[in-house]
Amino acid sequence: MLLKVKQVYNNNAVLVDVGNGKEAILQGKGIGFSKRKGDDVDPKASSEILYLNDTQVKNHFTSLLKDVPIDIVVATFGVIGMAKKKYHYPVLNYIYVTLTDHVFQMYKRLTAGKYQASPAPDIRDRYPLPYQIAADARRQLNHDLGVQFPEAEIKNIALHFINAKRVDGELDPTVTLTARVNAIVTQVFAKYGLNRNFANQNYFDRLMIHLQYLVERLNTNEQDEADLGPEIGQDFRRLYPKSFTIATEICTELEKALQIKLNENEHVYFIIHIQRLIQEPQTLPPEYP
Repeated sequence: MLLKVKQVYNNNAVLVDVGNGKEAILQGKGIGFSKRKGDDVDPKASSEILYLNDTQVKNHFTSLLKDVPIDIVVATFGVIGMAKKKYHYPVLNYIYVTLTDHVFQMYKRLTAGKYQASPAPDIRDRYPLPYQIAADARRQLNHDLGVQFPEAEIKNIALHFINAKRVDGELDPTVTLTARVNAIVTQVFAKYGLNRNFANQNYFDRLMIHLQYLVERLNTNEQDEADLGPEIGQDFRRLYPKSFTIATEICTELEKALQIKLNENEHVYFIIHIQRLIQEPQTLPPEYP
């Protein structure tokens, strides 16, 4: 069955109408060549079909195809397709946006000689399947893009697959909780215009790791009990008021949605991560005690 083209992104990607008010993106070499809105296109000519059930994903994807070279998009879609076909690993659609952006940023840094390894901890023992997928993805990206992403990139790629895992049928409580926590943080960030970019990507990745550990602590009802002292939170409130406000809103929303009570330590950790993300300057001079 032929589908109607709604938008041509480039020679290799088009937006199509799949009926019942739904849309999908067809990706494949030359699939958009000489096509215009209203033309017919054969979905069998595509190498990847991305069904769009989320307007935000569609908007991000449209922006992505304008800003990211097509070889990066094709290579990244290829490794996601590999994960789905070779490992039968189910993913949420947003990984097409987040992983492509990550690969593009890392590619730019690597080719400019500015690559720095992320401080993310080794997760191969805790998440062996996503780590193996990421190891294969690194090899495939190196081949397709003609670069040599360092081995340190494996754990960063693995985090994208961990966070974007889709669970069908019987729900995995850990993955479900991870998705809920990530969704809440993302919603608060969107309110304040925060997103992952070239300048903050390392700090953003650290935050994603922190969220993963937070989920594990919530699953075991064991929050961090290190004695940071109540005065630290108050000091941060004075020093970094915007970071404090955002962190407080995240904690409040998590507590309401998950019916939990986060201790002061968790609040402080969020403040630290957010301050790093937004690079908020101190409101008091450095000599403030």
